[in-house]
Amino acid sequence: MLQAKWIEVSNEVMHMVYNRELSQRLLFAAVAILSLAGNLFFIVLIVRYRKLTKNAYHVVLLNLAFTDMMTGFFLFLTPVYIIGEQPKLTGQNIGSAVFCYIIANQFLVFTFGIVSLYTVTLLAVERWFAVFRPLRYKTTFRPHRVQKYLVIIWLSSFAANSTHLLETKFLLHSKNETQRCVFRGIAGNESRAIIGVVEICFKFFTPALILLVTFSRLYHFMRDSSVLSTTRRSHVVMTRVTHMAAITSFAMVFCWFPNQLFYLLFKFNLVELNTGWHRATVILSTVILCMFNSCLNPCIFLLSNKFYRQKANKMLPDCRGLRKRGKTSLAEKTNVTESVVCVKFIKTQTMGEEGVEMLE
Repeated sequence: MLQAKWIEVSNEVMHMVYNRELSQRLLFAAVAILSLAGNLFFIVLIVRYRKLTKNAYHVVLLNLAFTDMMTGFFLFLTPVYIIGEQPKLTGQNIGSAVFCYIIANQFLVFTFGIVSLYTVTLLAVERWFAVFRPLRYKTTFRPHRVQKYLVIIWLSSFAANSTHLLETKFLLHSKNETQRCVFRGIAGNESRAIIGVVEICFKFFTPALILLVTFSRLYHFMRDSSVLSTTRRSHVVMTRVTHMAAITSFAMVFCWFPNQLFYLLFKFNLVELNTGWHRATVILSTVILCMFNSCLNPCIFLLSNKFYRQKANKMLPDCRGLRKRGKTSLAEKTNVTESVVCVKFIKTQTMGEEGVEMLE
């Protein structure tokens, strides 16, 4: 991942340049706040409706929302984005070294981005099984298996970004406490380019290719079966859910592609990271775009899914004052009772459609 701004001070060591421009810091702060608030709201929405946590699709979305929320949280803690000041890291404190290797070098922020991309890829595979392998879907995406898939995603994401840990150095005996955390290459130019290509393929291009192929097949299948989709409610709901997953996936690829492109150019020494052009173009156009994706997903979920909007309306107060407080009238109680009876009767007659409403 193309991460922070670094300024080269020798052939081997590069120091981080902290962002002191107020407009950029405010922009990062806005993204962090929206990411925290939006994803936390979506997490509460799913957790409150416990039936959703038994569905593989919603469990994957819950992991995606949690990951994006953590991205917003660590945006506040990473000094180069919002704080804009170089922290003083003492040599005798082990916490300073941990802070350097995990937070100050933006390792966690960009690792969460990899987790999100891998999670979206799992979501695409889940949709493929739901459409093309419905009989194997229940066994492949049982709750305990989904949990295993998510654990693998988290471990793979940290492993994929581990090269950044190797390139980060904590200078224990440096006299300047604000320049102890530095970047140092681990290989020559040719090896560095090869590592960069393998790294970017593993982090971005392979998941992006899986997303493209999977949703292309799903699109053609659903377009050809459009007649069936309009005759059965379950097909309509499946189409809507798949469309939401596709929008989420392609939004993420769109937000992360410029960053990955510049990262590849940087590995081939075609882009310098200490120029004014880099600061204006790369930081604002790629890094902020990457972080913005973390606050975009809750909007996609709510706008493209009727069920989520209904649950959200129940959680939020009615701004127009149309919701009346007080005791329910006798007529309303009668209507509610009749509705419950009808729902129970329909449920017994349509067990094959169980869970369709939760996906709508």
